[in-house]
Amino acid sequence: MVSFRRGADKKKKEMLDSLLILKNKLQKERVKVQKGEGVKTPWVEQKMEDILFRLREMEKKIEDVKRDRIHDFLEYEKLATRSQQVDGESVRTLKVKGMIKSLLGEHKRLTTPQVSKLINLSRTRCSEYLKDMERKGVVKGTTIRRQKFYELVKK
Repeated sequence: MVSFRRGADKKKKEMLDSLLILKNKLQKERVKVQKGEGVKTPWVEQKMEDILFRLREMEKKIEDVKRDRIHDFLEYEKLATRSQQVDGESVRTLKVKGMIKSLLGEHKRLTTPQVSKLINLSRTRCSEYLKDMERKGVVKGTTIRRQKFYELVKK
C-alpha cells in the first residue's frame, strides 16, 4: 500500500509539471495575441478594417439621428411657446372642444359618459369642457331624469 501511494504522488507531480508547461505556453501565446504578433493575416486585417469602417458609419448615423431629434425637439419647443391662446384656452383644449362639437353634430344628443368614451377622455374632464361650452352658449344641456344630455345650440 505504501508503494501505491508513492506512485500516485509521482503521477500527480508529473501531471502538475505538464500542466504548468502547458500554462506557460498558453500565456506566451496570449501575450503574442495581445501584442498582435503572428496573428494578423490579410483576411483578418480586411475583416477588422471592414468592421471599423462600419462602426464609423454607424457613429455618423447616430450623430445624425441625435442632431435631427434635437432639432425636432427645439422646433416643438418653439411651437409650444408660440402656441397662441385663444380666449385663454390652449390649442389642445380647442381641439378637444372641436371634437366634442363634431360628435354632438353627428349624434345630436350625448351624455358626458358617452362623450368621454367616444373621445377617450375622463368623464370629469369631459364634464368640465361641456359645462364651459354650455356657459359660452355653444351647447345646451337638458336634464332628463338623472341624466344630462348635451346638444349643439342652433344658430
